[in-house]
Parts: sequence; structure tokens; C-alpha cells
Amino acid sequence: MKRRNLIKTWLLCATMLQSLTSGAQTVTNVAAGSSGYHSLFLKSDGSLWAMGYNYSGQLGDGTTASTNFPEQIIVASNVTTIAAGGMHSLFLENDGSLWTMGNNFYGQLGYNSFPQVN
Repeated sequence: MKRRNLIKTWLLCATMLQSLTSGAQTVTNVAAGSSGYHSLFLKSDGSLWAMGYNYSGQLGDGTTASTNFPEQIIVASNVTTIAAGGMHSLFLENDGSLWTMGNNFYGQLGYNSFPQVN
């Protein structure tokens, strides 16, 4: 049973990576949350893509709905650096602006009063 689940997981990952690498842009960086439940992908055109568990809004798509397929994060453009924590994510744009999203229970987003930011 475990082997079958592993094969299903591998096939799903292969399909998702194929969709991410199609077109002229390629994936240049990947960040996975420390809990292993969400992932960020940075493409060569500076676009940010995310997928996985989104309970705290860590995907940055403005919702708390999880997704099994990569979604482009529209608010992000000209992204240069990405990072992912357990229930939060961060990205840096080429103008130096830092964006954070997700769980802020311990202040990891840099906000003083918000429990989470989507």
C-alpha cells in the first residue's frame, strides 16, 4: 500500500512539474514549508507559484483554500527570492519590498497585531 501511494505521489509531482516548466519560463527556485504541506516555485520571469495546504493563507492567494496544483500568485511580480516556513511564506521583489503571508502566531510575519495574513 505504501509503495502505491509513493508511486501516485511521484506521478502527481511529475505532472505538476511538467505544467510549471511548460512555456518559455523555467523554475529557478523552490521552497517547501518546514511542515512539508506547502511549496513555492519561482519562475525565470519573476512570477511566483504556490500549491499545497493553505489553512493560514500561506500560499498568498487571498484565500485559505488549499490546492493540489500550482497557482500563480497574482500580487507577486518581479520576485527574486522565496522562503517558506511551517505555516507562512515570504518573498522578496526586485525593488526590495518584502512580502509575508500566513500564520503570524509568533510574529514571524513581522506584524504586531494580526494573527494571519492571506
